Formats: sequence, C-alpha cells, structure tokens
Amino acid sequence: MPLSPHRPALAAILVAFVAVIAAVGFAQRTTATTPSSAIAERAIQDLGSWQGECWQWMKKVVAEATGQTVGFDYRAGYFEAGAIEVSAAEAGPGDIVQIASDSWTSPDADYAGLHTAIILEANGDGTFDVIDSNQQWDGIVRLRPGYNPAALASARGLNFHIYRIAAGAAPSATARSAQPAPTPAASFQAGDRARVHTPGECLNLRSEPVGNVITCVPHGTSTTVIGSPVTSAGMTWIQVQTPSGAGWMAAPYLQREPSATASPSGAGGVSPVYQYRAFIPLASSD
Repeated sequence: MPLSPHRPALAAILVAFVAVIAAVGFAQRTTATTPSSAIAERAIQDLGSWQGECWQWMKKVVAEATGQTVGFDYRAGYFEAGAIEVSAAEAGPGDIVQIASDSWTSPDADYAGLHTAIILEANGDGTFDVIDSNQQWDGIVRLRPGYNPAALASARGLNFHIYRIAAGAAPSATARSAQPAPTPAASFQAGDRARVHTPGECLNLRSEPVGNVITCVPHGTSTTVIGSPVTSAGMTWIQVQTPSGAGWMAAPYLQREPSATASPSGAGGVSPVYQYRAFIPLASSD
C-alpha cells in the first residue's frame, strides 16, 4: 500500500530522533571512557619538585584536576572516585597505573613493588611514558620512559591495573569552606602548635629536610614548632617536636592550631612505619 502524504515526513522525524538519541548516548559513553589529559597536564606541573610518596601525590593530582577524591584502598579507592578500569591496549594520557597485590590493597599494604604512576603517553607495545613521585626514594617527581607495568608486576609476583578517572563536579563552596585552609609555611614560628593534616594517611618525620625517615606520624597528631622554616628540593620544611621525637616535616601538610584549643604535644599515637608504602617505590632500574 502506498504511503500517505504524511507518512514520509513522520518517518523522517523518527529517523532524526533516533539519530539524536544515538549521538547523545555516544557522547556520554565517549566522555566516560576517553582518557582525561587534565590529569597528565596537572601532573607535569610538579616535575622536579618534592611531592613525597607516589600514592599521596597521585591523589592530590586527581583531586585538583578532576574534583574527584580517590579513597584509601589501592583498588577500591579508585572506584570510589568513579574510575573505570581499562586495559593496557586502551590506556592513554592521564590514566593511572597501580601495581599492587590484589590480595592486599588495604591502606596498611606494605611490600616491595607497591607503586603508582600517571601515564603521559602510551607507546603501543605495553610500555608507557609515565610521571611518578618517589621513584628514587627521595620524594621527587620524575619522568620515567618505557615503563612496563606488566613486567614489573610479574617480577615481584604482584598485579597491575590501569584506572581512568573522568572529571566530575568540583567540590561545592560549602565543602571547600569546611576544609581547613593550609597555613602559609613562612608564618610558622618557634613555639607554634601545628597539627598533621593528611586525612587517612600519615606524614613522614625526617632527620633533616629531604632526609631519612624517622617514622610516619598519623593524621591529627599535634606537634610543636621548634625552628624556622627551611626550603629544600622545592619544598618548605618545618622542624617540629612530635610524640616520637624531633625532626622535620613538609610544611604543606601541617596546620597551625589555635593556642587555646591545642592538645598536649604528646597526644596521639604514632603508627608503625609502612616504609614500602610511604618511601620505597619500584627502583628505576626495574
């Protein structure tokens, strides 16, 4: 039966509608599954500077680049930030490589080889040019060409996963205002009380600026400033007295306490030293 004069027009409208819906769906899928170069671009800004352990630095980069917060587990923490897992063949700039043991990904994970890196470029052969912090155990951010996570993980009996985190809504003004503002490093003076601010983590106490780690002091621990700020390796350091003794801490992770509400300097326990997590990544020769 021939089409009525109105049927061709109706058919064209339906075809156009289906095409629009398909295009929207494709755009949404593409947004969710394409690499976020914003993470790579933010990471490269720290090249050559002291940023501490690889895990904490990655979390900072992701938060500033996407507004997303990675949790405290070396696997589940990524999914808390809305990550999807991609294969090595799919990986691209801004994706995050995590080497860990799938049987031990909790925040207290402690073993050689645990490491985090951000991809700058995929080489197409299972290797990547990446940027990471602490690859030489000194907390410095460096480039690492030809990074082969499959080989490195296999050599240590570990697993590796690659995560992609898309940009999300930035924290609201209310959420931002609820977070204590960091204390300008130059304003610390001897006698000030300063509290460790590394939620879910601990902060290295060192023998000197960029020196050996004495211990890792938990978030919330109160300390007393005993010296003037010193700048070394691109980071400002504060000499403090803690419940476990005196040493140096990175100033950006300390917040001044109001004197009226400061807790005794001995308050708060000291966690065990998770040296592989906080201080030892994969050696650059691996």
